[in-house]
Amino acid sequence: MEESQTELPDLTVNALFMRDLMAASPPCFALGYVHDGHSKTGFIALRPETPIPNDTTAQGFSFGHSILGVDGKPVLHFAFQFYDYDIFHGLALPSNPMIQAVIDTMLQTEDYFFFSINPNQTVTAFRSQLETSNLVGLRTNRERFCDESCSPEQYDRAVKAFTKKPDPPGQVMEWVCRHDWNYLDIDKYPLTLTPKKQ
Repeated sequence: MEESQTELPDLTVNALFMRDLMAASPPCFALGYVHDGHSKTGFIALRPETPIPNDTTAQGFSFGHSILGVDGKPVLHFAFQFYDYDIFHGLALPSNPMIQAVIDTMLQTEDYFFFSINPNQTVTAFRSQLETSNLVGLRTNRERFCDESCSPEQYDRAVKAFTKKPDPPGQVMEWVCRHDWNYLDIDKYPLTLTPKKQ
C-alpha cells in the first residue's frame, strides 16, 4: 500500500510513550494511539538513526505487513519502503495485547497514522485510510493471533534470525514501548504534536 503526506491537524499522543520512544536506541519502532481532535485511531512510529531526507518523505512510502513463520510460530512483520532510499522492517509479537488493541482500533476506524521521528525530534506525519486489500490482510492476520502463540524467547530468536538476513534487504528496527498500558492512555498523559508540513 502506498502512502503519501496530506495536511494534518495538531495531533494528541501519549507523553509517556513519546518520552520512552525518544529514549530508546534507534532504529526502533512502536505502535500507539493518536487523537486528531475528532476520533482516536492507531499509529505506527518509526525512529531512524539518521533523518530520512525531505525529498524522500515527500514521495510517500509503501507499507506492507505479513505473518512470518519461524520455528512454526507466527511473528508479525511490518515493512516500510521509502522510494530510492531504504526499507525499514519491524517484527512484533502477535500475542502482545497492546499490539492487538492498536490493530483492532486501526481495523475499526479503517484508518491509521504513520510518524517518522527524526534525530532532531521533528516529526513527519502521514495519514492513510486502509485500502481493501490491506484491511483484509490485516484482519486475517489479526484473527490468526487468537489461535497461535509465540513465546518471548521464540520471538527473540526470530528477530535474531531475520536481522541476519532481512528479506527484502533493509534495516531491522527494535520494537519498543510494548509493555506499559499507560502508553495507550492519551487522556491521562496527553502530548500535542504539530506535524511537519512538506
